[in-house]
Amino acid sequence: MARKPISVWIGQILIAVVGLIFAGFVVYFSVLQWPAIIRAAANNQTILLTAGAELVAKLAAIAFVAWTVVLISRRSPLGRWFGLLCLALLLAGSAYENLRPSSSPLALPYDNDAQRLGASVGQLIVIVAYLIFMMRFGFSRASKLYFAGVNAQEPAVEAGTR
Repeated sequence: MARKPISVWIGQILIAVVGLIFAGFVVYFSVLQWPAIIRAAANNQTILLTAGAELVAKLAAIAFVAWTVVLISRRSPLGRWFGLLCLALLLAGSAYENLRPSSSPLALPYDNDAQRLGASVGQLIVIVAYLIFMMRFGFSRASKLYFAGVNAQEPAVEAGTR
């Protein structure tokens, strides 16, 4: 049986940690918002329906992330594809956050063109490294062998290559 490759370990841990952080934010903001939503829903039932649908969608996203972590642990081929989807969504969210201008007063602006170029090169390096990680997670030989499940056999070593 194939051992779990390091890229699968890292991917599974990254998906689980981001999912736990997202779940924590959902719980925190739900505790803050639901009393106001309930009060506002006394006059307009549409508000309650919309907030409920939003909460169900967030809980479905959390369940999807949790199920992806479980499928990766069970060596399911779906775990590989769902894991790649979660990693791609994480990359898309990160790109969206970087492209959106910051409204925080704590954000430090770049002073000159050299700083802007350095930041751009650094972001490009991080994106390329993340894409290489995604390729290793989903398409490396060790990853394919791991996700083939318990029925997979180790590749035969040709005579004279040792």
